[in-house]
Amino acid sequence: MFEKYDLTKKIDDHSFAKECAPLQERLGILQRELREKKIPVIIVMEGWNASGITNSIHEIIRFLDPRGFNLYSTGTPTDEELAHTLLWRFWVNTPAKGRIAIFARSWYSRALAENVSGIEWKKNVKEAITAINNFERQLTDDGTIIIKFFLHISAEEQKKRLNERDKNPLTSWMITKGDWDFHRLYDSFLPIMEESINETDTSNAPWTIVEATDTNYMVLKCYQTLIKTLEKRSAEISGNKKKRQADDTIKKPKRIEVKRRAHPPVSLPKEEYQTQIAAAQVRARDLQYVLFKRNIPVIIIFEGWDAAGKGGTIMRLVRDLNPRGYNVIPIASPNDIELDHHYLWRFIRHYPKSGHTTIFDRSWYGRVLVERVEGLAKEHEWQRAYNEINEVENDFLENGGGLVKCWLEVSKEEQLKRFHQRETDPLKQWKITQEDWRNREKWDLYESATNEMLARTSTKTAPWTIIESDDKWYARLKTLETVTNYCDKLLD
Repeated sequence: MFEKYDLTKKIDDHSFAKECAPLQERLGILQRELREKKIPVIIVMEGWNASGITNSIHEIIRFLDPRGFNLYSTGTPTDEELAHTLLWRFWVNTPAKGRIAIFARSWYSRALAENVSGIEWKKNVKEAITAINNFERQLTDDGTIIIKFFLHISAEEQKKRLNERDKNPLTSWMITKGDWDFHRLYDSFLPIMEESINETDTSNAPWTIVEATDTNYMVLKCYQTLIKTLEKRSAEISGNKKKRQADDTIKKPKRIEVKRRAHPPVSLPKEEYQTQIAAAQVRARDLQYVLFKRNIPVIIIFEGWDAAGKGGTIMRLVRDLNPRGYNVIPIASPNDIELDHHYLWRFIRHYPKSGHTTIFDRSWYGRVLVERVEGLAKEHEWQRAYNEINEVENDFLENGGGLVKCWLEVSKEEQLKRFHQRETDPLKQWKITQEDWRNREKWDLYESATNEMLARTSTKTAPWTIIESDDKWYARLKTLETVTNYCDKLLD
């Protein structure tokens, strides 16, 4: 692939200045247009060491309003970043609507650096590429423009530049043993780079290979690509020509019917319940410490009907846990900042780090439940969410995490009984709102949405567990046993 690019291309200073001037002015105008239309942009700048990544970014940002972009220089991950999945550090830095995020190296460099080693490196790289393609597609489906550059130079040119920097007292600090080691492996990495680029050169996030021997030519080609891509997307939106997938073409997972029931198969006497749940809580605490020692992160998701008992169940689950090792994230309506990002952003930010547990009291499944029923998400948005959710869950599991998903089922009659109890109990009145009653009126719509959610997102690796919650004691004990049994298998 790389052999077809002419690395001798050059442009003189006069021609460069003449051709670049109108492009630089146009870029500033486009930035303002994109901000007004609330379109987020990601610019990825990748390339060989010493290929000119810093120079190209410096030229591009000179004519951008610095209040409208963020630059992320991707190097060796911090301890915090290492404690999360590969893409976590990039998800949390995806731009809000109308802003630009520029990555000086990105998920591509990290995927290669962290996976091209060991016996299974080919398998690891393949998995990373799949995760990257999913990540980029999810963002572009949501309206983000992704522009990717790879700056290409020959091995000889790279050696020349490394020597020049090494001999200059002002730049010698930039050159490390790792740079020279990487240079000596240039020919070995060449086919890996080509394969990675080919596998991630998609219609929604294509690559532009930039011949980077001559700085003027490199910068001009970057400008031309940026302007062309941004103008095309801006024109599509201005003319209401923005692509939208037809609902019948959206990729959706196959349905796997999940049986639901609210009534428990048995009723527990109080003393038996107290004895069993106390033992389960101690077991949960012991497993928490083993998970911590083995650096295994766990996500526990609670979804269910209003008044199904999620709060009380979570309280019993964490009662004996070390509070420094878990977080409970209550999910309410998104705020303005969260609405300006991809809907998954606010959840992925709360991913647990290695050895820790995050408990979501409601989760990303709101996209296919409340947002679907209440019309807060367009049909094509919630239709594609089933596949997106399965992808991010699978990515978390592939990165060594654990995931438990509990649906708390309660009958319509029991819900009504609990609503009335909350209205009459001064200690529980804060739990009941007009929204709860309004949601109850839409029971059939929520039931239909729930059935499809369970059917399309209960996978082999991340199945749903139905918690029969008409009996709170039974529900709490089953939840604890579900979590502890899963963690036992996770540690095998």
